[in-house]
Amino acid sequence: MPAIAELIGATLALVGVGILTLCSVRSITRRRPRQVVADAER
Repeated sequence: MPAIAELIGATLALVGVGILTLCSVRSITRRRPRQVVADAER
């Protein structure tokens, strides 16, 4: 039983890290076009 609980915990941790990674990537890709436009105006 403890081994199953450990596997469930590890799986949830990996899913959580994956969700945070996706959120980070999405926010970075949203910022980039604005920076490119700002750099082009200089």
